[in-house]
Order: sequence, then C-alpha cells, then structure tokens
Amino acid sequence: MKEVIMKKIILTTFLALGALAGGVGFSNNQSTLSIQANTTYTWGKTKAYPNPKPFYYSGESSVYLWSKYHTTKLHNLKNYPKTTWYLSKSVQMKHNGKSAIYYAVTSGNGKVSGYVWRGYLTKGINPIVTNSTKAAEAAITDLFTGAIHDSQLQTIANKNVSIDSYNDYQSMLDPSEQNRFVSLSIAGPSNSAVSKELIDGELSYKDYVKERITNALTNFDQRNTDEYNLIKGKSLADFNGWKIAVKALPITSAAYGGAFILLIAPAS
Repeated sequence: MKEVIMKKIILTTFLALGALAGGVGFSNNQSTLSIQANTTYTWGKTKAYPNPKPFYYSGESSVYLWSKYHTTKLHNLKNYPKTTWYLSKSVQMKHNGKSAIYYAVTSGNGKVSGYVWRGYLTKGINPIVTNSTKAAEAAITDLFTGAIHDSQLQTIANKNVSIDSYNDYQSMLDPSEQNRFVSLSIAGPSNSAVSKELIDGELSYKDYVKERITNALTNFDQRNTDEYNLIKGKSLADFNGWKIAVKALPITSAAYGGAFILLIAPAS
C-alpha cells in the first residue's frame, strides 16, 4: 500500500514539473513572438504616382531611406544634399499600433531608391541644384542623343545669355566650324500658371524642355539656308558626334525654362 501511494506521489510530482516546464516553454515562445511583432512593419493603403513628383531633403541630421518593410537602412539622406528625389508611391506603414505615411522615392539619376517618412521631405526640385543651372543644362544636353559637351563652345554660350542671334554666336566660332553651326533657343512659359508649376516642380523641367526642343526642331526657322540644311528632319536621336553647349536661364529669371543651345555638326 505504501508503495502504491509513493508511486502516485512521484507521478503527480512529475506531471506538475512537466506542466511547469511546458508553461515556461510556452511563455518564452510568446515572448519571442511578441518581440518579433513589435519590430515588424506592415503595409496598409498605398497610392501610386504615375507622374513622379519631386522632393528634397534640406536637413543636416541623419535620415534614412529604408528597405521595403523598414528592415534595413539603405542610404542616409544627409549624404545627398543636392539630390532631388522623385515620389512614385506612398505607403501606410503600421508599427506597434501606430501608422505613418512613407514615400517610395528614387534619386533623379535613378541610382538610389528606398522608403522614407514623408515628414522629412520638402516638395519641389532641390533649390541648391536648380539655382546653379548646371542640372538644367545637363538635362538639356542629355536629351541630344550622342552629342558631346564642348567646353570651348560652352565658353561662347556663357558670354551673354541675352544674345539670341545666329550671327553673333557664329562670329565667335573658329572659321572652320562656322558653316557647321546651328543655334536653337527655347522660351520659358508664357502662361504664369505653367511657370509656377515649373518652378514648384509640379511640371518636370526635363519634360518641359524636351517638348519645347522637339517643337523647335520640327518648326525650325528656314531663313538661314545653311543652318536649316544641317538641322532639317532631325529628331533628338540624330545628334551623334555633334558638339553641344547649353546656357539655361536660372530659376530666379522671369523666363525660367528658357535656354540657348549651340550645336556644331561633325566635320564631313
């Protein structure tokens, strides 16, 4: 009888210890899951922007572009003080019972992208770059496929942006290049609403000048026969080997969006 009672006591103790061990195991597992849940970002509503909108970061503190679900820091925005970021999608990210809107952005050159809280960004083209006009001039140069930027021609383009005369520019060239010279000029918006959109970054600078240049090529002034024969029938894809220089008007100009484009055809 004593032996039976002893076996019951041992069995009961064993079961109690097992239950305790199981309870501890369950508690640890719950704790791990809780930690994982607290560090997880989930997506809510999203919105796509077919026409990417420009933003920039003007702060000096570390602000990061994150991976898709906020798990990895990809880039520090303070290292990109001159970059314009283009918004392609907004995402509601949820975390610890709270939510915030993040922007999926890509740098203007298309090389850097990620997700950043929208509160860190300011709407519009980065003014550091825009005011220098270098980005505008590079954007126009890039439109002429295969054209080669020429520093000597750029010096001529920089002489006086008020010059809008083929003869004035031509006279500054080397005589061997004068009969291969073409000048194009594009005007800034005549509509004040369009001008504001361009300055605010609502209208892409590159899209604006591309449309203007395409129109200028299509409707090229035929008064100068030699110049017209060089340019007639050409599209932006037909300038391989041409020399190019661009003088774009700065954002501070009332004619912002306008530019003077100097081109020299390859020697035959």
